[in-house]
Amino acid sequence: MGGGGQRPTRGVFRAPPLHLRYAVAMLSLLFALFAVAPPVLAQPAPAPMSPAALFEQGATWDAFIAAAQARADEWKANAARSAPPRALVDRLAAAGGDLRFLVVAVHACSDSAHTVPYVAALAREARVPLRIVDATVGQRVMESYRTPDGRAATPTVALLRGDRVVGAWVERPQVLQAWLLGRAASLPMPERMARKFGWYEWDRGESTLAEIVELAERLR
Repeated sequence: MGGGGQRPTRGVFRAPPLHLRYAVAMLSLLFALFAVAPPVLAQPAPAPMSPAALFEQGATWDAFIAAAQARADEWKANAARSAPPRALVDRLAAAGGDLRFLVVAVHACSDSAHTVPYVAALAREARVPLRIVDATVGQRVMESYRTPDGRAATPTVALLRGDRVVGAWVERPQVLQAWLLGRAASLPMPERMARKFGWYEWDRGESTLAEIVELAERLR
């Protein structure tokens, strides 16, 4: 027999480079994540509520004023002395039919506290249904009917015919709004507010009610 042959050389195992191992580990993790939790699909934004749906969601006048904490004394004082003129009640009743009032108001708003109680009394006497929503729920209504200087404001009294808003009365009576946006702009804030509240005390809602009745008659 010939001389003994050489033993075969065993292969030497070499670990893959570090960056390759890292890439394999990340791919394995991604596969595991997709296998366990499928990707979350974006959900469409909810459709805005219709005016009729907003009305149904709104609070009655009694519930709204009972919940008042901000400016509670002003709300209750104005509600207690709300006595709409009979002529305006009769005119609104004649313009009624399918008319409803959707009011956007908040308790802390001084203009709301000095107008909405009178509007609620007028609606009650004329048998016009009325509901109140806050500024968050009624934001789209406010943004559709802005003040002369371009603000979305409370109160906004939207007039509904059927299930559609046909117009709105916004924030303040025209004469007071014109004064506040005009000559009063140069007055110090305390004096401006004192005069505004003095005007509201003197007017006691009559200008607001006259403008809303005129609007209802025009939009019937």
